[in-house]
Amino acid sequence: MTSAFPPHRSTPSIPMPPAQALKFLQKYLSDTKTTPYLLPNARLEPTGPTVGSSTSSVTIHNLQRVEAGLRGEWLAPILDLEETAVPIAQGMDDGTNTGDGADQMQAEGWQDLEEYQREQSIEEGDVRPRSTAHRQEDDLEIPDVVVATTSKVKLTEEDKAKRKAEKKLRLKKEKKQKGQKEATQ
Repeated sequence: MTSAFPPHRSTPSIPMPPAQALKFLQKYLSDTKTTPYLLPNARLEPTGPTVGSSTSSVTIHNLQRVEAGLRGEWLAPILDLEETAVPIAQGMDDGTNTGDGADQMQAEGWQDLEEYQREQSIEEGDVRPRSTAHRQEDDLEIPDVVVATTSKVKLTEEDKAKRKAEKKLRLKKEKKQKGQKEATQ
């Protein structure tokens, strides 16, 4: 059986101490400054290895960050969060709150949860009913119009025959109009 892929041999990674990794990484980064063929964006041309249009590389930048991390530098921003600046919501007090949390929330524009829910609920009588089903038939002045409904209505044989006859008549008229239209052209 032949494989579509070229033969390859994979070797497992071997952990190395950070001090040794730092030594190898520093040597590589210093060599990239003098020898262009070590850069990730280098191209091999007939004249020899050349660096692409830009000498900066994201890969080199990331390797420099890894080197700084191996040296012990902390590159992430330090967030200074004061626990006193975070208001405690009502009902979430663990007993350490001095009691001014609710007043502070009101001052900052927070609204009481129960009050908000009460405003969001629809009270009876606030909205007109959407349905006209409660009206009586005498109140409605609707001419004899067929109203389409979504509920299925069981048609009688008489209704089916009537619809079939109307369809035949409509198709006959359409065919006649089509014939007249072709004759005039």
